[in-house]
Amino acid sequence: MNPLRASAQAQVKVRVQASPGLKLLMRMLELNAQELEQLLTQELEENPALEWSEDAKAVMPISPPTFVSFETSESEDAFEESPPDEEGDSSEWLAVPPLQLKEHVRSQLLLSLPPDQQPIAEYLVECLDERGYLNVEIEEVAMQFNRSPEEVEQVLRQLQRCDPPGVGARNLQECLLIQLEALLESPSNHHPLLPIAYRLVKEAWRPFASGRLDRVAKRLKVDEQTIQQVLQLIREELRPYPAEGFSDYFLPSKETPALEPDIIIRYKKPTGLCVELRGPTPETLRLSRSYAEQYLIMRQHANPTNGEEREHVFQYVSRARIFLQALQQRQQTLKRIVEVLVQRQFPFLFTGDPRFLQPMTRAELAEATGLHRSTVGRAVRNKWLQLPNGSIVPLEIFFDASYRVAMLIQQLIEEQEDETHCLTDAEIAQKLTEMGIQVARRTVSKYRNRHRILSSRWRERARLIG
Repeated sequence: MNPLRASAQAQVKVRVQASPGLKLLMRMLELNAQELEQLLTQELEENPALEWSEDAKAVMPISPPTFVSFETSESEDAFEESPPDEEGDSSEWLAVPPLQLKEHVRSQLLLSLPPDQQPIAEYLVECLDERGYLNVEIEEVAMQFNRSPEEVEQVLRQLQRCDPPGVGARNLQECLLIQLEALLESPSNHHPLLPIAYRLVKEAWRPFASGRLDRVAKRLKVDEQTIQQVLQLIREELRPYPAEGFSDYFLPSKETPALEPDIIIRYKKPTGLCVELRGPTPETLRLSRSYAEQYLIMRQHANPTNGEEREHVFQYVSRARIFLQALQQRQQTLKRIVEVLVQRQFPFLFTGDPRFLQPMTRAELAEATGLHRSTVGRAVRNKWLQLPNGSIVPLEIFFDASYRVAMLIQQLIEEQEDETHCLTDAEIAQKLTEMGIQVARRTVSKYRNRHRILSSRWRERARLIG
């Protein structure tokens, strides 16, 4: 290339750098309500020019909720602010965060292993899924750390001795066996049926899982009445999902535990919706009065003798202003996004019926709101929405067609399955086709696995043990 031409091109190139305020806003948009509260608390500790507003002190650290309402009446504004209901109780959001499964297991496991095995243990803990099951093959871990499969198995066995009982199992049978072994080793448990229960799960798993209790009785050489008693023992003493009760336990259902929504939609009048945007708002904070007064005085009367003090005040006041402005812009951005979603998805939001869900793209949402695509992408990421019927769904549900299919699959399972039959993927695909949704059996299986919905075989086994 001609050197003169290259020089000319270099001269017209402009390096665009994001301002500190824009960087902070982009970071805030990606945070959910809980993470934003943590950032706010950290900023208050680090910046003396920022303080709680008078109204926020009574509800610290949760700010008063912001409400927006959408009415179907054409005579009213589609998007208006309204005060919170008098019956609302903000104390429900002040609960202590529930225990995290992985942290709970990690704290036990690392104390019982030599240093050279701790990296393997850390990896295995990170591979625990929402149910508490191990979601990786032993051979894969061995190759990852250049160790033998036997050594990985040794670490896994130590993990499986941690609380909660059954954690680290690779399937339901192993999960139950781990729990039964723990009960048999406990000196306080002397139930006479425990040895039979252990033999049942270990030696007669296939007929047991298929419900052929007559075959189980024959194989174990006991009567069917005893098998019924053993089955009752298993239902009362064991659980199929070790992670149940921890905050990261999640199986799709209308009652999803341990999820804090960032947006809550409630019914308002027979034909309207009220939307609460949770998390800190600009009204939660304010610029410190003492710092604001010093800032004004120093701007009007420059004094060369107080250079360090002046720099300190100007630095923190500027930082506080940037923080407050970013918080304000985050709030306005989420409001604009919520307005469009409520208007476009009103039938789904009002009824909770996934058949009314209309998948859209982030580009469409960006165009409707007038925001940049990257801004929309950050704003909807890692956010959860509570519907009027109580179910909690990710905001990603509006931009991924698989969510709609997964919700319909879950709906079919809840409404059309009974104790005698679980729908297969082929049967679910057929029923979806009858509803006007053309999906193949493989697609049903893929979406079901992606959204943690158990297969018919696993649902049968889980139902069998209660």
